[in-house]
Amino acid sequence: MIAILTAVFSGIGRKATLWGAIVVAIGTALWVAFRRGRLEAEAEFLIRRADARIRSLQTAKEVFHDVQNADRADLERRLDRWMRD
Repeated sequence: MIAILTAVFSGIGRKATLWGAIVVAIGTALWVAFRRGRLEAEAEFLIRRADARIRSLQTAKEVFHDVQNADRADLERRLDRWMRD
């Protein structure tokens, strides 16, 4: 395999082979950077979504706790104020 590649590239010329290798290296580096950046962005998005879900669950738990511990008059007062707004 190496002999075949050597024969093919020796006919092209040294400068063309060098520039081809540089272009392939730059292309590979850009592809790796783009892919890594995309994966990191997806991971950050998933973390932010999980944090938002946790905050939502904590808020719901606090509201449920407040409603369970409030007396009837306080709940009716809050409901009246909420219905006015």
